[in-house]
Amino acid sequence: MKFGYTTGSCATAAAKAAAIGLLQGVIPDEIEINTPAGITLRLKITDKQLSDSFAGCAVQKDAGDDPDVTHGCKVHARIERIFGDAIEIDGGEGVGRVTKPGLQVPIGHAAINPVPRRMIEHAVRAVIGKNNGAKVVISVPNGRVLGEKTFNPKLGILGGISIIGTTGIVRPMSEDAFKASLLCGLDIARGIGYETVILVPGSLGERSILNLADIPKDQIIQTSNFVGFMLNTAGERRFKKIILAGHPGKLAKLLRGDFHTHSAVSRPANDILIDIIKQHAQNGDQMSEIRCQKPEAKNLPVEIQSPDPINKHDENRNAYDGHTNDKSHPLSDAMFNSLKEVTTIEGMLELLQEYGKLSIMNKIAEMIETKVYAFYKDGQQFSPPEVGVILFNMKGVITGISDSAQSWLNQTKTKSLL
Repeated sequence: MKFGYTTGSCATAAAKAAAIGLLQGVIPDEIEINTPAGITLRLKITDKQLSDSFAGCAVQKDAGDDPDVTHGCKVHARIERIFGDAIEIDGGEGVGRVTKPGLQVPIGHAAINPVPRRMIEHAVRAVIGKNNGAKVVISVPNGRVLGEKTFNPKLGILGGISIIGTTGIVRPMSEDAFKASLLCGLDIARGIGYETVILVPGSLGERSILNLADIPKDQIIQTSNFVGFMLNTAGERRFKKIILAGHPGKLAKLLRGDFHTHSAVSRPANDILIDIIKQHAQNGDQMSEIRCQKPEAKNLPVEIQSPDPINKHDENRNAYDGHTNDKSHPLSDAMFNSLKEVTTIEGMLELLQEYGKLSIMNKIAEMIETKVYAFYKDGQQFSPPEVGVILFNMKGVITGISDSAQSWLNQTKTKSLL
């Protein structure tokens, strides 16, 4: 697969070419730069501007075969002389500004990460010499629009993209780069001072938590498929409590030991749920013995405090009605056969609701929680945080919740879903 080069490399090459133009009166058509990866790049220079007081030009980003939203954008550099011997680097149009703590760049500064900043400074210094000063402004004309398609708004980087890259080279489908972007959310939460963090696989979990609880978005961090990686790094950052929240289609995979949940390496969790249900039936568990107490906290949503049997099929009530109206008779063969025929976890949740057996999902949430604790005991060099698990269906309604998560929810300001 074809490698590419980062926005940091683009900014460095443009700044170096502009510096040459400012000193020599001609901006070159191509420029060579050295990258931290040890690879020399020779990049084309476009959009040249030159006057007695400044020089400017651009380099077009090439992400290779990586699906990068910044692929094809132009990174501009404008350079002018200043008094003294310092090299000042700032961001212009389309380069975001940092507004939250915990990132590599201080609040208020342009989102030009330390490695690209050093690359730019070294390249410009090599051209202008150690006794001269210059101001370099990096801009990306369509960066504001591109920035909305990245993690930047969630990370508090507003107004554009970030100038990034630790190696100067883009490796296609870089898992490490994706993980690094996810970790920024944890760093921000830690920088703000949160002791509890909510980890969600994706948008469903995030949206469901925000609809349920009155908590800041910064406290909710997406894990994508890297659940184990994010659990581990959250523990390393010494968060005291972790709430793992999402659809059981993802989170039940942890019961198999699949802490990387991508479908390419982890098969669907239908068999896990069926095995658990069968195990309880074979053990003579009548389901009604599973915890099905109603939450007592006064600040919980109305529909959680007082389920209305008249409206028990309302989408905002169905989870807790299923929990509080479990039938006491054993599971029927018809139900097992129906569960085996369903192709999705969501369909299984609907069947459990129909048969009045949804409270089994409370047990599954407890089992996931136990599995996470076991994960933390497997070689980690830190004290494990307290863990809670909340399971949502596709409508964002709670279908299962562990005792620890319920205790957290009881102490958290929640929203009425009505």
